Amino acid sequence: MLISKEWRGLLLIVLAASLWGVSGSVAKHIFNQQVSPFDLTAIRLFFSFVLLFLYLAATNRSLLRISLSDIPYFLTFGCFGVALVQFAYLFTISQTNVATAVFLEYLAPVLAALYGMVFLKERPHFFKVLALFLAVCGGMFIVNGSPGGGLTVNRAGLISGLVSACGFAFYSIYSKKGLARHNSWTVLTYGSAAGSLLWSFYLPPWQAMAGHSITNWLFFLYIVVFATILPYGFFILGLKYLDPVKAGIISTLEPVIAAVVAWLFLREALFPLQVLGGALVCAAVIMVQAAGTVDRVPQ
Repeated sequence: MLISKEWRGLLLIVLAASLWGVSGSVAKHIFNQQVSPFDLTAIRLFFSFVLLFLYLAATNRSLLRISLSDIPYFLTFGCFGVALVQFAYLFTISQTNVATAVFLEYLAPVLAALYGMVFLKERPHFFKVLALFLAVCGGMFIVNGSPGGGLTVNRAGLISGLVSACGFAFYSIYSKKGLARHNSWTVLTYGSAAGSLLWSFYLPPWQAMAGHSITNWLFFLYIVVFATILPYGFFILGLKYLDPVKAGIISTLEPVIAAVVAWLFLREALFPLQVLGGALVCAAVIMVQAAGTVDRVPQ
């Protein structure tokens, strides 16, 4: 049985959220080893590009072909989408905690919806607005639902968290333009290249790589493959079938998945308010999936 475009998009975004769901804790562990978020961003961007380029060169070189007219797009996408969102999210984790960083970043669907209404004159759909409200409330309950938990925000963390939300909203919206002309892996490869190039003006990758232990390099490899290449690849591919707001709402499953994984494998307790928050996020995802409130995206 063929899977509809809507369900394909849902599955891809859920896969991305699942991988992101455990990556924040890995990043926090890296920072606890006195690794700078500046170093991790440089390593993440550079090796994401290198591995993607080598993979496409070995499997489908045609996906590496772009024209000179595409360069401004990839520079913009790589600088203000890829590099900005990755650094701002990691910096927020280093300044606050994982739950706060995730919650702030997942204000992105609200920003994407506001952009659509203000600049694209999109009519707000009742179910989409309700789903956004449920997703934000659910995220807040998950963050604040455990004793001793809650939002931990200083000024630097709040600013970078809001920047990560803006970057993720831009990433979601601007990816659609690239997908109209290129394969999703082409968009991610050259977006990573542009982001790495931008970052190298501040911190060349060979400087960021110096002085790390073998253990840290194993964690770096995890971040590059399982927190960057695969989830961002799945997310961009999911945007081929869904609009940015709907994709953003579905991706708010990330903290739910992170909490469930911690409960299953780390034996961390789940408190009633967190369970309620997870239920609200799941309800938001079910609502936008079942209601059919967005236009279908042609393949």
